[in-house]
Amino acid sequence: MRKLSLLLLLTFPAAAQTLRLGALPGGGNVEFRKTGATWGIFVKTAGQNAASQPQPLHLEFFRDTVHFPVKAVGYQTVRKTPDGAVATARFIEGPVRVDAEDTWSLDGGTLRLSRKLMVFVAADARLPYRGFLSGVTLELEKPASRQQAQAFAPGMIYGGTEFLTPVAIGGIAHQRHLRIREDRLPAPLFGLRLSDGTTLAALDPAPDGSTSLADANDTKVQTLVDEAVRVGAVGADFLEKKTALGFWFPGTEGEMTYTGNTYPGGQVHRWRRRYHPLKNGFTQTYRVDFNFGKSPSLPDFYTQTWRWAWRTLQPKVAPHDLNTVREILVKQLAGEMFRYPGGMVGISNFADAPARKPLYRDFKSIMGFTGKALESAEHVLLDQQLHPAPWPDSVRRNALELFDTFADKLPLSPPRGEGFDLRTGGFSQALFVQKVNEVFLRSFTDDLKATLRAYRREKAAGIDHPNWLAWARSFADWLLPQQAPEGGFPRTWTYGKPTVEVSDPSPAASYNAVPFLAMLGQITGERQYLDAALRAAEFCWGRQQGGIFAGGTIDNPDVIDKEAGTLSLEAYLTLFEVTGDKGWLDRAQAAANFAETWMFVWNVPMPAEADDAQLHWKRGVSTVGAQLIASGHSLTDNYMTFDVDEFARLYQLTGDAHYRDVARILLHNTKGMISLPAHPHDLRALGWSQEHFSFAPWRGYGLHRGWLPWVTTSHLNGLLGLEELDKKLFEELSEP
Repeated sequence: MRKLSLLLLLTFPAAAQTLRLGALPGGGNVEFRKTGATWGIFVKTAGQNAASQPQPLHLEFFRDTVHFPVKAVGYQTVRKTPDGAVATARFIEGPVRVDAEDTWSLDGGTLRLSRKLMVFVAADARLPYRGFLSGVTLELEKPASRQQAQAFAPGMIYGGTEFLTPVAIGGIAHQRHLRIREDRLPAPLFGLRLSDGTTLAALDPAPDGSTSLADANDTKVQTLVDEAVRVGAVGADFLEKKTALGFWFPGTEGEMTYTGNTYPGGQVHRWRRRYHPLKNGFTQTYRVDFNFGKSPSLPDFYTQTWRWAWRTLQPKVAPHDLNTVREILVKQLAGEMFRYPGGMVGISNFADAPARKPLYRDFKSIMGFTGKALESAEHVLLDQQLHPAPWPDSVRRNALELFDTFADKLPLSPPRGEGFDLRTGGFSQALFVQKVNEVFLRSFTDDLKATLRAYRREKAAGIDHPNWLAWARSFADWLLPQQAPEGGFPRTWTYGKPTVEVSDPSPAASYNAVPFLAMLGQITGERQYLDAALRAAEFCWGRQQGGIFAGGTIDNPDVIDKEAGTLSLEAYLTLFEVTGDKGWLDRAQAAANFAETWMFVWNVPMPAEADDAQLHWKRGVSTVGAQLIASGHSLTDNYMTFDVDEFARLYQLTGDAHYRDVARILLHNTKGMISLPAHPHDLRALGWSQEHFSFAPWRGYGLHRGWLPWVTTSHLNGLLGLEELDKKLFEELSEP
């Protein structure tokens, strides 16, 4: 009799109306409530984001071209367990039955759902549907529109629609549905921050990410019924009387999606629908974590939410022999420096990377991003200083003469171009997408920083290059009068006319000038350069302190992007080192916290049936550590390997071991697609690598298979920069 009574208590008979799951930190609790004949789940917090779902099982069905409205089902039973609760739901329509068993648990501020769903279909029955997906959402007690709630999708959405184009995912102000495939996200994560500071986020804590070729190669945005699609979607619905955040499986995406090769022009206002087949015995399993909290600001929200995702997903290091990697990369870079008619030494801005393709070279040698001509020479010189070796005399000579080529032949006051056409000696610019004769602030400051670093090291070794310093100074003296009273600099100018004219006055990327001007002030002892750097940095921070970093990449519009964060990190860390003002260190941390959210912290597998010879990103290579580039598309690269030394320095200065962990991932995992002895891939020679890739459709491919100098210099800046900063720490992080 006692056992029977206990059983009745544990299964909660129909007379019971509530079942408490547990308490939330800071007040509030999670409970199941019975309304009518079924149970739902209810979350009460200390803030505005109380949330509930009276019918936790959501099913969407598809037949032919028809997408049917959501079928929502409550729980028939709820049973308490030592670790949480188990709830069951059943959907029946004609010959179709869907059973769901949901296990709920609570760990601090995280509510976890583990779902197992099984399909039953009567034999030889005429089915009302062909495919289905399932999902779970939590509905906010007080609805909030897209404009009222600050959203966070890492590498895509930070707050509202500011600095997002209208064709970007998340860029529509009055959007009703915002669902994002998780293979498009560095972490399969989506969150909302409400007006009172309370927050709610959804994370797939165990993403599978595998998929079929049909899905991976879908560049036409087709509807697919495919049981091999193991990609989910996260996001929210912003309806008039309901705001709901959740997870859907498989990952239907909308209202905006990207066709595949999304930069440029691949954004479409359409749904990319994915369903699993309705067949007897088919099973779905997935997990969803919901996190509840309170944040005083958007940057605090996305920083804490991101670190929660990092701790949950536990990104794994893919180790490499970093000294071997460094040696190979330096040799590859030095081998790309050539002497041209007229005594010019340069490095090609572009070359085809695959071994099977005839070699094509772009004969432009260009400053800064994307050409990195002078930074290439800098790294060759630095490696020789740190690792004296029997290099041919021509290697150092070519690096020095590359600096001389630019310093002696490229006027910067005013600029006549970003570099040279090495066949003709004429002035040129980096990108095909630029306006004719358009040059970027970033192009100059990127390589002038490298010039000043190389000048300082050579000077310390007793070798003076006064022409390098004079050249850098000539640009600064031309630039300073153009600084706006509030501190900003123009983004671009047009050259080739009697005067150089501003073509894009946007000051969003003024942080580019900060490290260059600060270093120039240090070297010359002249205060006007440092003062200009400080004014520019204060101006940039005034625009960024809300957590939005924009304008970094030169081949995207003035939008939210990763490099805005990394370049700001470099700028603020430089000012801290120069001035000792801790305020700049705090700002460097803010930039770093933004930048790291663009890093993949989970592995997106390439389709098992894909032809590895055709894939650009090869099967078996972890995607952990790669980064999205900019909002508005889903291409990835490994640019942030450039920032290994900055994250390591933050670790030294703050004692926050998380920055050390980020540095270690960037040191190792970003090397997976370099041609190395352990994995030569199908590339031209050791040290070669491709510029970018996509992990969402078109999965495993990029827009082209080109190598650009920035690809190699980013790796070397991280490797050599960390070794120069702290050899002992470099050796520590070299261990996996």
